[in-house]
Amino acid sequence: MRFAVTGLGVLSPIGNGEEAFFAALASGRSGVTHDAPGAESGFPFAARIGDFEPRRHIAPAAMRRMPRLSQLTVVAARQALGQARAPYDPSRVGVVLGTGLGTLDETMSFVKGVVQDGPEAASPMTFPVSVMNAAAGQLALECGLRGVNSTVNHRDHSSLSALSMACDLLELGRADALLVGGVDELSLPVHHAFMLMGGVSRTGMRPYDLGRDGLVPGEASALVLLEREADARARSARIRAIVAGRGESGEARPRVGWGHAESWPEAARAVREAAGDAAEIGWIAGSGNGTSLDERELETLAAGLGRRVPVSSILAQIGESFSSSMLRVLAGIYALERQMIPGTSGLERAPAGWDADLVRQPRAARLDAVLVPSFAQGGANLAVRLERPLS
Repeated sequence: MRFAVTGLGVLSPIGNGEEAFFAALASGRSGVTHDAPGAESGFPFAARIGDFEPRRHIAPAAMRRMPRLSQLTVVAARQALGQARAPYDPSRVGVVLGTGLGTLDETMSFVKGVVQDGPEAASPMTFPVSVMNAAAGQLALECGLRGVNSTVNHRDHSSLSALSMACDLLELGRADALLVGGVDELSLPVHHAFMLMGGVSRTGMRPYDLGRDGLVPGEASALVLLEREADARARSARIRAIVAGRGESGEARPRVGWGHAESWPEAARAVREAAGDAAEIGWIAGSGNGTSLDERELETLAAGLGRRVPVSSILAQIGESFSSSMLRVLAGIYALERQMIPGTSGLERAPAGWDADLVRQPRAARLDAVLVPSFAQGGANLAVRLERPLS
């Protein structure tokens, strides 16, 4: 079964809303800045969501009980719903949201208060917003959605896993439309977590580059409205892209980092299953982030596809977050609609011996299908094929 994206919403370090996000992809503008939280601890770079004014979209009473992560989710969701204009029964419209860390600041505040002052000192209002599924629940409340409500927590894999789960739910008939995507926010604990994982850049992220020295932490809120293609066509909806193929697998990899194995055979299988006829893939929205993942990813893509396909990474523009794969899905939609491949900011010299068509600058191309892969720490592999809708 094939699935249609009929609406999208995005808050990102390079722009809020579809037009701002797409314009930044076209220009190569980066959202990485020097004013990172915790910069005094040695982290000079981060990619923040800027110009975010939730009060324009959320009533004051709701704002008082809604942490920033939920605010980011609700605003992006309303963008997607407004585009899609889906006329479905609200009991048949649901949410599948991916998040790697959830409301980490609220969780730490709650736990710290309990440890320091005892359970009686914990605010009864803090716990409901500190749980992992708080953002999905508050999104459903704010938008009046009464269908399936699920939260996926799978580190790097979270938002792409949410997309795959949503496809399964639609195919099973559990919903008629689903808001699907990912959300994660920057915070001081996130910076320290990236520090402990190693590989944080001190010069700025340079995916696939010979001089790469690590990643830059980022944040994102990106959602799409997903429905069965047949339903979208029956109501003459504007279809932005088709989710036409998926491949998923798992294999042993470190829980921290991506390891140095010579090959990832199960990851290559996931790529192969998602790609279908690999000859149709015109671009790969890569996950290169300036770490050891870069080389492993290119080797895996070559093994899975059996041919050279243009690949680039937008992560030097948006930063690395556990929800960045959903921004790469939106980049895939941009590429299919504009027939333009985004470039790779910071890529100047690829290491010798890498047999890959690395796209440095934005490039016009004939695109009918793009591939969005994800190779998570811990060994989860997932790839999604997006296709340009045919009239």
